[in-house]
Amino acid sequence: MIFSKEELSEIFKTKVKKDVDDICIDSREAKPGDLFIALKGENVDGHNFVKSAFENGAVLSLVQCKNCECGENSIKVNSTYQGLLDLAKYNVAQTNAKYIGVTGSIGKTTTKNLIYHLLSKFFQNEIYVTKKNFNSKIGLPICAACMPRKTKIGIFEMGMGAIGDIKNLIKIIEPNISIITHICETHLEFFNCVWDIAKAKSEIMETKVPQDTIIIPADSAYTDFLKNKAKNLGTKNIFSFGFSKSDAQIISQNLFSDKTEVVANIFGKKIRYCVSCHNDSVISNSLAAILAAHAASEIDLMDLANEVENFSSASRRGEIFEKNGITIIDDSYNACYTSVRSAIKSLAKYSGRKILAIGDMKELGKDSRFFHENLSSTIDKFGVNLVFACGELAKYLFENLREEKRGGWYENSQKLSENIVSKIQKGDKILVKGSNSMYMNKIVEAINHVL
Repeated sequence: MIFSKEELSEIFKTKVKKDVDDICIDSREAKPGDLFIALKGENVDGHNFVKSAFENGAVLSLVQCKNCECGENSIKVNSTYQGLLDLAKYNVAQTNAKYIGVTGSIGKTTTKNLIYHLLSKFFQNEIYVTKKNFNSKIGLPICAACMPRKTKIGIFEMGMGAIGDIKNLIKIIEPNISIITHICETHLEFFNCVWDIAKAKSEIMETKVPQDTIIIPADSAYTDFLKNKAKNLGTKNIFSFGFSKSDAQIISQNLFSDKTEVVANIFGKKIRYCVSCHNDSVISNSLAAILAAHAASEIDLMDLANEVENFSSASRRGEIFEKNGITIIDDSYNACYTSVRSAIKSLAKYSGRKILAIGDMKELGKDSRFFHENLSSTIDKFGVNLVFACGELAKYLFENLREEKRGGWYENSQKLSENIVSKIQKGDKILVKGSNSMYMNKIVEAINHVL
């Protein structure tokens, strides 16, 4: 049970007759004991699915149609979204937890999950982490409302699509510790420039009470801006991480087939540990995760670092598959210019023929063509041998490649997958990358099917 009928009656100032075990906003995912919240979106109105939610087991619904016939098990409010916020804020007020907030242009979800992995061994069932990538104005309050009351450390991912989004999220969860993983051109379509993205990401610092710790990237054009803002806000500890001079700095790397051995200097202490991937962004963010876990718990840095190797990234975020002498790096979940360049740089660490299968990088705004064309120089610099591309934007890249690197261009990932499998050779290293909407995972599935 997450809310008793007495608590629900108090929150919504009406008589509620049932307890609820969970919250859902999709009637197809409703299960026995759920409270179904009928949110109104631009394209879908949850009120049309109240009956379906009850049929699937929901015991209560939250609706904003005061004159409708939704049944006696419906709680009627002026705004179902405000009702969701009320649930979240009430639950947070009952929970005496320390909060870690994670934002950034790339690496949020992986970093959040790694922090949870590091701490869960030591705190067992007293750590809570947001589900999947529930980091929006809807996803985050759902997680805040469902957080167990016994939570000692809560880890919340915070995303954005506009100035002010994160400022609204920290009204629900005020982080004691914040991480900004990276700032780059992701979602530039919705901003005037990357500088605006930096300012929007920095909103995570603007809590009512100054935060204990803020962790910022050292390998950024915005490091000084973030550091100065944190100082002005009265932050107690400001730590930096990355390959540049910082509080947690990567000194060297040693590549193995399925992992990277890292030597880092953390607060003046040399620490050696392994990361189960070869991607520089993930390796760098592992330092941020160690710093955050240490700040939240005071667990020894070496003990935390030793746990990093046992962590696996979420599906399609740099997973490595080896089969019949062929290596596939599945980084197909999403892509922007910076993350693709980082992935290509990681591909260069391998021996053998290097192949890039790439789809469109979406949401880059008016400079989309430039970003795609400009990847050709990175491909040359890091020795990619062959490129297979799909999508109208990736066509700009393909046409800017040297002839000998052109493996093929296709309208979509399905056609690319049908053609790439016949051109793979033993010893190849294949990186698959593209925006989620390009369904680049089809290529990984096709290659695995024929191997």
